[in-house]
Amino acid sequence: MEFLGEGDLYRKFAGYYDKIYENVDYVKEAEFIKWAVKTHKQNEGRKLLDVACGTGTHASVLIEDFQVIGVDISEDMMKIARKKVPNAQFIHGDMKKLDLREKFDVVICMFSAIHYNTSYNELETTLKNFYNQLNDGGVVIFDFGLNQNNWIEGLVSVDTVVEEDLKIARICQSNREGFVFNANFVFLVKENGKVDFDIDQHRLGIFDMEKTVEIMKKIGFEINIYADFSSKEWENGEGERPIFVGVK
Repeated sequence: MEFLGEGDLYRKFAGYYDKIYENVDYVKEAEFIKWAVKTHKQNEGRKLLDVACGTGTHASVLIEDFQVIGVDISEDMMKIARKKVPNAQFIHGDMKKLDLREKFDVVICMFSAIHYNTSYNELETTLKNFYNQLNDGGVVIFDFGLNQNNWIEGLVSVDTVVEEDLKIARICQSNREGFVFNANFVFLVKENGKVDFDIDQHRLGIFDMEKTVEIMKKIGFEINIYADFSSKEWENGEGERPIFVGVK
């Protein structure tokens, strides 16, 4: 058995990433992004920065409406993204150190990637980076797949892929220590008769909604929060995923 960190896992299993998340409704999320941009953006530009872009699936949908640049910490994920979206540009980078020396009209950070910040200081630094990358009137959009308001300790999640020559099972149990979710995914793959078994280790920040709003206001964002990639406003206690839309 091998223990893999964030970068190592994506180096080994980047090719399986889209298989595991093939049921994600990327089109719905992209439609929400376009709606939020149309509703809130206060300039005419169409330059979009996709932070933690992964294998580029959001970019593949948004490229029809925006000039897209993707940034990710995993070179192996970006290799897939470049093949998937050849008319977008992909750059190696870390959201916590983001400084592309150009401005964008939209910055997105999807699929709970914002949780790779594991403290409020890191979160504030990252959100400042997003703010600094935006033109005046530009929009930032990110989602909280995890937050202190809807956390369920001990919850077990299972993701599976079943194809003729490929079987994947990924199992995780929620384990919180302070503000950090120690996400240890048991990862079992059987491909063409060969079995591979690893533990995928991630440390993810779990943040309070009100504290996050305070940080965004301090930075200078005007803030709206929506529920589950819809135009409905997010309400605490409803169990829906909050989607932050901030305007510079």
